[in-house]
Amino acid sequence: MAETAISPDSSQRRSGLERGVDKVWRFFTSVRNAIYEISFLTLLVLIGTLRGSSVPRSIADKLPFTEGLVGRWYAWDVFRSGLFAATLAVIAIAIIICTLNRVPQIWLTIAHPKITTSMGFINGAETAATYQLEASPDTALGELQETLTKRRYRVLTEKVGEVTHLYADKNRFANFGTFPFHLGLILLLVGGIVASTFGFREQEFTIAEHTRENVGHGTGLSVELTKVTDTWSELGTPVKYESIVTIYEDGKPVKEGSIRVNHPMTYGSATFYQSSIGYTAEFTVRNANGDIVFSGPTELGGYIAKNNPDAPAGFIDIPLDGVRLSVIAKDKNPDNEPELDTLNLAPGQIWVGLPGDTTGVVIEQGQPAQVGEYTVTFEREGNFSVLQVGYNPGIPIFIIAAFFMVGGLMVTFYFPHRRIRAILTPAETGTTLAMAPLAKRDYSGKREFFGILGRLNDLWGTKPIVRAPKNATDYEYLYINAPAGEESQ
Repeated sequence: MAETAISPDSSQRRSGLERGVDKVWRFFTSVRNAIYEISFLTLLVLIGTLRGSSVPRSIADKLPFTEGLVGRWYAWDVFRSGLFAATLAVIAIAIIICTLNRVPQIWLTIAHPKITTSMGFINGAETAATYQLEASPDTALGELQETLTKRRYRVLTEKVGEVTHLYADKNRFANFGTFPFHLGLILLLVGGIVASTFGFREQEFTIAEHTRENVGHGTGLSVELTKVTDTWSELGTPVKYESIVTIYEDGKPVKEGSIRVNHPMTYGSATFYQSSIGYTAEFTVRNANGDIVFSGPTELGGYIAKNNPDAPAGFIDIPLDGVRLSVIAKDKNPDNEPELDTLNLAPGQIWVGLPGDTTGVVIEQGQPAQVGEYTVTFEREGNFSVLQVGYNPGIPIFIIAAFFMVGGLMVTFYFPHRRIRAILTPAETGTTLAMAPLAKRDYSGKREFFGILGRLNDLWGTKPIVRAPKNATDYEYLYINAPAGEESQ
């Protein structure tokens, strides 16, 4: 008795690598997984955005048991985290795989479309037209092809018995518009990964006048502050302040200009914002041996002195000796209370004291004075500027991404793929031509179709039977009810 051999299932014959690749492919092409990924990314963006607001603090105030969680929330920089970069990477890979997954079908539609159709398709189409012509099928086909070709359609035909099938399309390569758009999406995500990994934001970048400070972070940039100008109102509030700066890259000046509030300066991937200004005082400090232990400006205004709380104050640090000298400058704000100005410093004077010393020494500009074992010379007054530095190396990638996305959308929407199917059947008195556009719920596609019908009407001297949706209010209605001669416009 013969035995029938049962071949193993094809899935069992596949190697482990093939099954693994198939699972990965299905994971990245899954619509459900895409929804999960985008939802998770949205949640991360929301968490990262609220981190810079008072919302977490208000939650902790109302629910004290969340204090620890809120503290970790403020401490976690979401947009620079590995989790955020990994999520963007997963979505980028999913877009790449989904795009590749569509290539065969799109290419088949462009290069090898199905020509034959059925009367069932045409009869079921939302919009269709049927001509009864006296011309032979070959003559009618030739005139139809010529009309479509003049309107830039590619015409393909296939004969099945006595019936001729026609497929016409134009702008077929606009289907490729989806690829630059998806490439733009991928670049957008790549730019986000680059920005979150290599970008930074420096909230307080302080520079004294006539000095240069390095931006750091491996950027090779430095900023020199040439001058600070400020204007104050009679009430003592700042009206305008401006920083004149020069940006250096690898030690070479590359850009000069001014920075004002709401008028930042940009160079490459770095943007500099004006935050505030303050005062500086330049000193030279010598020890008992006459050696210079400090020379340069010190910032004033970041501290409050107990004996003169409204005046700008600061410190002179002498790290070799582990000593910090206190400095108090003249109170220049007319809005401050005069009774709190216990020092009553005159222009060109400054107070310097040792830690814990409430008497100190008032020093005249340019005149050395003894402060403890140090000889301190008040050289000059100056200003400093506080900038914010935003560095986003993803910006060039974002610009390229925007170009591809907008270009892809323009190609897709301004050059839509127009398609028409037709069947020419021999009749007793000539030819029956049935046509239908692939333009369901596409007003402009139907308008194109009826424009072709208008040309054919002029050519053949007859109008077709047009089927339109019940109570049609779009172009089919206009065509059916148009006075004679207007349908071809």
